[in-house]
Amino acid sequence: MLQKWFVMILLFVFASALVCADPSYAASRNTDGTVYYYETLHEAVEAAVLHSSFSQNAPDEIFLLADVVLDEPVIIDTPVHIGIVAYGGSRTIMRGSSNLEYPLFWITGANASLTLGADSGMEHELFIDGGYLNTPSIQAHATLITLNGQGAKLIMYDNVYLQNNFNVSAVPGTATYQQGSGVLIRTVNNAGDLFLGTPAEFIMKGGTIRGNTNNTRDYYTNGAGVLMVGSCVFTMEGGVIMNNTAGRTGGGIYIDIPGTFRKTGGIIYGKNAPEGYRNTAVDGYGNPFVYGHAISVFNYNQKYRFRDDTIRENENLSYTGALREDGVYGKGERWDDHYTALRRVLLICTLSVFALGIPLFLFFLKRYKQKNQVKPREKSKALIEAEAILTEREKDVFHLLLTGKTVREISMDLASSISSINTHSEKIYRKLNIQSRTELLVKFKG
Repeated sequence: MLQKWFVMILLFVFASALVCADPSYAASRNTDGTVYYYETLHEAVEAAVLHSSFSQNAPDEIFLLADVVLDEPVIIDTPVHIGIVAYGGSRTIMRGSSNLEYPLFWITGANASLTLGADSGMEHELFIDGGYLNTPSIQAHATLITLNGQGAKLIMYDNVYLQNNFNVSAVPGTATYQQGSGVLIRTVNNAGDLFLGTPAEFIMKGGTIRGNTNNTRDYYTNGAGVLMVGSCVFTMEGGVIMNNTAGRTGGGIYIDIPGTFRKTGGIIYGKNAPEGYRNTAVDGYGNPFVYGHAISVFNYNQKYRFRDDTIRENENLSYTGALREDGVYGKGERWDDHYTALRRVLLICTLSVFALGIPLFLFFLKRYKQKNQVKPREKSKALIEAEAILTEREKDVFHLLLTGKTVREISMDLASSISSINTHSEKIYRKLNIQSRTELLVKFKG
């Protein structure tokens, strides 16, 4: 009898091993005590999406049973919470040579989340690989992971590696989901415009971001490890960011307005670190040039927030221009310079002059206006007809085009992407039956 039970147990174990080792199964899920197996990672994610009752703290875990190649992106566009862990050995999710235009993982859903690894620890390693070290190497036009859903989150634990992605997009003005190389955090609304509501957030509790290169032809040739553009949050509690290369600034991290960066742990290697560890910025940006081999923070608009309690000597933080206090909190005395007191005195003097001079200025300005009142110029018939067939957003773009501003300047004025402004411009030209900016100026501005 014992022999019979022993044989049955062996058969069960053998059958289970066959199922787990079967290369036709890429992933599995456990729902209500029942294990389901899937031939592709996409099928497992689609099944997880249907079980949307899971929480961010306890996501629907997908167990990766084999290495997979993604020839199309995994898109999470609904408010669901999915986790991926390596099972049965180290696993790799590789970019396929036919998937060059999209991230491997694209989290667009509002309040959606993707968790890589596990809070309780993951025995085996999980690699998200861009394939640049392959033979032949894969040069893509997109990042590894893009996070831009409103309130969406990416959570990363130990034994997870985001690596070897090379973004060499040759197309100027790449889409909002393609910029960067490792992780892109850029909260946008459904129209692709920057969104200033609940920001997307990347929480790095552990793991490694390494060997990524951002060499795009876009404006944001910055932030090879992590690129933060617009309303977004990056919370770094642990892990390592190393050996990444940005074409301009911020080899490790680039923080643009109004991004928030909180660092309470982990290491971001700077230019002075050993070879193979250091992050590198190549060309620099601004006048004087700013590199920020580890971290680059631009303070030309002080809506961003930055806090770092664990700065190390080889983690090089850069600003536009000189290092200074403006817009930075939680910095302690590390970023004070010798001119802080002098600037405060000059500020007090300047405010005093304004306090005394503004009333007089306003008085004379009022007298001047009374003497030189000019009736507003009446709109031409052509201008009125044009405004009647344009949407409100198209009117905004239309009037800025008439001022002679560039597309980049218009995008900054309207807090919108360059690609969105180009789209509005094309619609305006089509509705008004004109072919160029010159024709528009001649027709409506004379």
